[in-house]
Amino acid sequence: MTRSETKLLLQLFNYANHTSKSMKSGVIDDALGFLNAVKVAFQNNMQKYDQFLKVLRDFSAKRIYISRVKSKLKMLFKGHKSLILEFNSFVPKKHQIKLLSLDNGELAELPWDVLDIICEKLDFDDLFSFPGVCKNWWTFHKSNFLSSQEPLLVRFTGYHTHSYSFISIHNKKVYDLNMMNCFQQPKCVYVGVSSGFFIFARENNSFVLFNPFTRKELVIHATFTVNHITIYQYQALLAFEKCSEEYVLLLLCKESSRLYAYQSRYSRWCIYSTLKPEEVVVDFVVLNNIIYVVTNNANIGVLNLNSRNIKFLNLKNTPDKLPSKTSFNLANCDDQLLLIHLQLYTRRQVYKIDLSTMNYVKMKSLGDIALFYVSRKNCRALSNPQRFGYRSNYVYEVNSFSKCGMYDWNDHRLSYYKRSAGDFNFDWCFRHFVCQGSVRSDFNLFDWCFTHLKYQVDYSLVE
Repeated sequence: MTRSETKLLLQLFNYANHTSKSMKSGVIDDALGFLNAVKVAFQNNMQKYDQFLKVLRDFSAKRIYISRVKSKLKMLFKGHKSLILEFNSFVPKKHQIKLLSLDNGELAELPWDVLDIICEKLDFDDLFSFPGVCKNWWTFHKSNFLSSQEPLLVRFTGYHTHSYSFISIHNKKVYDLNMMNCFQQPKCVYVGVSSGFFIFARENNSFVLFNPFTRKELVIHATFTVNHITIYQYQALLAFEKCSEEYVLLLLCKESSRLYAYQSRYSRWCIYSTLKPEEVVVDFVVLNNIIYVVTNNANIGVLNLNSRNIKFLNLKNTPDKLPSKTSFNLANCDDQLLLIHLQLYTRRQVYKIDLSTMNYVKMKSLGDIALFYVSRKNCRALSNPQRFGYRSNYVYEVNSFSKCGMYDWNDHRLSYYKRSAGDFNFDWCFRHFVCQGSVRSDFNLFDWCFTHLKYQVDYSLVE
């Protein structure tokens, strides 16, 4: 066992116990014994031991917090109860890895109707811990929560307290995301959620991508300055390369109007430009493995990942007059590309882009579609929204000022956040989180998350 490995482990234990003093020789010997136990446990899979050392190095270099160390070690030590117990003996209770098991060591198998009742009582973190108790939990969980296409409301509480949660409006259920409490302002600023990953800008000029469903974490160091950022300064999209774990991260900086792209296959950033004076990209979406962008002049183009070019489409029947040049959004609904214009105090418009005839087709209404809009950011579309308790031809809008609103697309008298009285579940959410007295002393940031969406891109489709 090398001295450097022991030093890394002792740094972790010192931090966990809030002490900078040198540990006694007996404790050092115990730490050496723990390192040896980990190495023996993974002697047939040294890659796991290397992952264990990487966790220690990342913590020592302050790339991750102790809460992430705990969650990563919990995954690594899965099936090695003795390692978990030994680790717990070195750290205080709040940093210990919880063990969930029955006394006889056998896992229970419960009926699905019972699991359904249990699910209503569990927080988000517990949903992933419960497989240690219930034999058939994971099968049940995958076919319900993880496979659901229900739009979840993301809620972040800031200022005095910091917490993240998922809100299922359809089921009137709140899932607390305690595992994400380490991503706190001002060290981490929330950017958005895409392909199941929460995206944060960090004060050390980097971006952190964390998936609460898989516990996967990615860290990307920026070649541009990201210090002193604010909420809504960036808009993000994460897409994975088809049949690969390589990925593309798009970041639109609202302050500079620059579009940054990071491609993991090349491990580098690049900047995309429209090459047109006073014309900038304002939104993007993935459709059929291709990234489409729209500018403030409502021009739609294709992002070429093999170069730094945007190929603009020559569309016919372009609208003569569009009200505003700053509030266009793109959405993908059932393999249809939609251009959406949402502007306060003006008439709302939506166009279907027919890529077979290269035509703008104006829609009189949304039809069997509901829009889920985050003001000043993005807009997503969902067909047949009634299956989740939402209404067709409606817009569900949230923003960062503790406001939620909904309105009929064709009711042009509505201007700003006017909600329909007594509207089932969405009204419950409004009363529960916006009208509470506690909101006055804090603020709620809202966003939409579609858990089933994992965007994919194909480099070969655009030359």
